[in-house]
Amino acid sequence: MNKSTKSRFRFLVILICSLLIPATLLAMLWGAARIALAPKADEWSVRVGRGPLKMEASVPQLVWLATTPWIGQVLDGVRVPSRIGFITLGWKPAGVEGPEPVLTLHCEPCTFPVPAALGQERLRVPAAQIALSRGEGVDRLQGQLLLASESPQGERAIVSAKWQARRHGPGWDVTMRWPDAPARHWVALLAPGLAELRVAHIEGHVAATARVQLPSGRFELTPQVQGLAVSGLGTETWAHARSSCGPSHKLDARGWLARAVVAAEDQRFYEHPGYDLEELQASLAINERNATIRRGGSTLTQQVAKLMVAGGERTLTRKVRELLYAVEIEQSLGKARILQLYLNLAPWGQTVEGQLVCGADAAARHYFGVSAKQIDARQSVTLAAILRNPAHDASAGRLLWVAEQVRGVSRPQQRMLTQELRVLASAQLNVSVKDQVSVTRTVGTGH
Repeated sequence: MNKSTKSRFRFLVILICSLLIPATLLAMLWGAARIALAPKADEWSVRVGRGPLKMEASVPQLVWLATTPWIGQVLDGVRVPSRIGFITLGWKPAGVEGPEPVLTLHCEPCTFPVPAALGQERLRVPAAQIALSRGEGVDRLQGQLLLASESPQGERAIVSAKWQARRHGPGWDVTMRWPDAPARHWVALLAPGLAELRVAHIEGHVAATARVQLPSGRFELTPQVQGLAVSGLGTETWAHARSSCGPSHKLDARGWLARAVVAAEDQRFYEHPGYDLEELQASLAINERNATIRRGGSTLTQQVAKLMVAGGERTLTRKVRELLYAVEIEQSLGKARILQLYLNLAPWGQTVEGQLVCGADAAARHYFGVSAKQIDARQSVTLAAILRNPAHDASAGRLLWVAEQVRGVSRPQQRMLTQELRVLASAQLNVSVKDQVSVTRTVGTGH
């Protein structure tokens, strides 16, 4: 082998080694990463990498590695795609914002998944940033969540929460606490496209605590509202509004029908300011367990707002709009007028021809052949009982429950009615609404 050939051979060996050694090191690193990030059985995991380098990685392990200083420094400034939008990673060394280094994730805009119990799949936020650092122990994290929006008037609306997370089974158990923030900021965040934001004057503060289990998405929400007041929506004109339901009928707010409707639909009607946080929490819990909307949680006041302006779309924007109008009409109209509006507007099903049975008077005439002022206690309870689902006949058990909740009526009359319904309920009878007028003894006016 001559000198020239030896030189070429030596160069080839060096070249092969320079390629094989890094490739071998990379393969070893990749193998080590696969072992380190491999999820345990049933552990929360996500696919990372591209092409042949894709792998299933443990989310808790990824988070722990990302908050390691030397890795966090490498990630600083990196922009990556995600399900919520493009995320820009940032790193703040220890001592800048606290004793621990902080990893930040910023997206603008962001689209977050929303629990089905809230009525929509996703919430788009103009900007968001989450800061996270390690807490005490290897299985704890903590940080801050910032959500930002802008009102139509150009006001920057920022809502922030402190959060803590701990390893819980295959994922994380997260607790978030939002301190008092202006209610108008929450409205701008949850319903940024709401036209009413241009004219509504919103006062008060909102705080909240939430617990979320990841990746299952199970959650608990405890809101707190102080001094919420709304003006500028012009609801004072509703006192004289005319609807497609036809002429308005002034019904006695102390009569059986009005009291039965309150008992069936909103027992704290005379106590709440247009919204009922206790009922809202109960509804969220039921909807969360069923992963769908099973219970609305709306007050009678909110239902009036829905019938007048908000519509039936199940979105956060519609619910926020409904809430704003409900809060204002409590002040502009008062309880008596709100109840009258509801009785004149509430839908009670359809006729056989498909026409809407609109309002209590039309319902009384449709089901019983008399005006709403003429129906008796039994018929009043029946109309109240079928409000949630007019397409179905009311069971005796449902009628009995409503009759027992009615307040402020004649006690002897109520006892007679509940005794009769208890007999029917014990027999498990479903009584046709049309037959209510003739079943056993009619209680009340004697029809």
